[in-house]
Amino acid sequence: MKELMNTLVPAMLLVCGLTTVGSAQPAPIEQYEEPFDFFSGMFSGVGETEPFSVIDQLVVDGVPWMRLYFGETNLGANSYLVVNSDLEGTVQTIDAAALKSWSYATAAFNGDSLTIELVVAPGDADIFYSVETAVVGDWGQGDSKSQQIKSICGTTDNRVASNDNRGGRLRTVGCTAWLIQNDAVLTAGHCVDLDPDRSGPLLPDGVLDMTANWWVEFNVPASLANGTIVNSAPADQYPIANVNSTQWRFDGEGQGLGKDWAVFALGDNGTTGTDPHIRFGFWRVSDANPAGSNTMRITGFGSDNLPPGSTGNRNAQNQTNQTHTGPYVEQVVSGADIWHRYQVDTTGGNSGSPIIWQTPSPDITVGIHTNAGCGGTDGSISGANSGTSFEVNALETAIATFPPGTGEEYVDTFNYPADGGITENGTIFHPWNSIAEGVAAAPDNGVLSVVEGTYVLTGQVIIGADGRGLTLHAPVGTVTIR
Repeated sequence: MKELMNTLVPAMLLVCGLTTVGSAQPAPIEQYEEPFDFFSGMFSGVGETEPFSVIDQLVVDGVPWMRLYFGETNLGANSYLVVNSDLEGTVQTIDAAALKSWSYATAAFNGDSLTIELVVAPGDADIFYSVETAVVGDWGQGDSKSQQIKSICGTTDNRVASNDNRGGRLRTVGCTAWLIQNDAVLTAGHCVDLDPDRSGPLLPDGVLDMTANWWVEFNVPASLANGTIVNSAPADQYPIANVNSTQWRFDGEGQGLGKDWAVFALGDNGTTGTDPHIRFGFWRVSDANPAGSNTMRITGFGSDNLPPGSTGNRNAQNQTNQTHTGPYVEQVVSGADIWHRYQVDTTGGNSGSPIIWQTPSPDITVGIHTNAGCGGTDGSISGANSGTSFEVNALETAIATFPPGTGEEYVDTFNYPADGGITENGTIFHPWNSIAEGVAAAPDNGVLSVVEGTYVLTGQVIIGADGRGLTLHAPVGTVTIR
């Protein structure tokens, strides 16, 4: 395999202002844009019998991490790029399909230097790539005021590290996103539709700020001692899919609770070709209402500066996966707006986290965490943190109608909690627990979504025996029927 080598070190730096996310619980990740004007050259594999490589090195001196944005690029039918972190040796392979899925960007790589191998396949003509921009990280995260004390329920931050990778870190904003049983991803509405000044009059404009260049990373490693984030391996990063299908609501900071939610989709990784729900699992959603004696859990990627880091304000736990449990306080209903209140430690960056009903089950969630308000620095707990309930009709509908379509009956062998005597009704929030019940309830030409698991048929269930059409759909994972 022939190899050619070039090195590019950009000469100038362009610092871009960060967008301030206007709500109680985000933590924007500090980064800036670095302009590139790089062209690989054009190569042809016509007449070749084996692939050959052209190797380039792109460097932004002294930055903790970098992500490249391609300009005009042609990878033909079989050519591809191999992007390698010179610091860690982590690799992302990008062919024409992955280039489109990732919206002409790489994953985020740790370190200030990337080696890019352009592999030109036999028969491919006019193969090239260009790089227009890099987004790079800044050292250290946050200032002395970054910890939102009102979201800590007392004087001590009691969060501990979590390895529950059903939740991930939403980039480019510093929020939490998480996976549910129908292949959807949930977060807070203010994480995708930004409130410019947090309290008006410049409220969100109702236009989605999330773009196809955003992504979610799972299996997040510890940050550096000064709070500078460390990226997941490229294999654990997933691009936003079909951003225009995102459904959300956010009326703005100070405009009332229960109006803050978003439902969106992630694409395949590209390198691994896997769905994150299959790799990392999922939480189940329920619109049941916990009792005051119940224990709740919030798991997510909040900021951390308690105690301050060794060389900066934030520490190695900053915006990594942490969790805490505490008591449920109450559900509040105000017309169509419904929210939960709970005394569980959170910080900025926890926006969008799952509200987990620890009792009866750590697999059941009842809403999306959005707002601080728990207590003060004197150790008292004068209030509670809050989040949007799944009983909000518009959010229920957005989840229930998430692709592939509408009108599905759901089947799940998991034991869902009852609410007001409702144990099963075929919705994603109260699914049937047997295939037979789902088949009997499904409409003509309907869809029966069967959640991952093993199902045992008792008696005889003949699909289509009564002349109705029915599509069986396994939204995530493997379904075994025996």
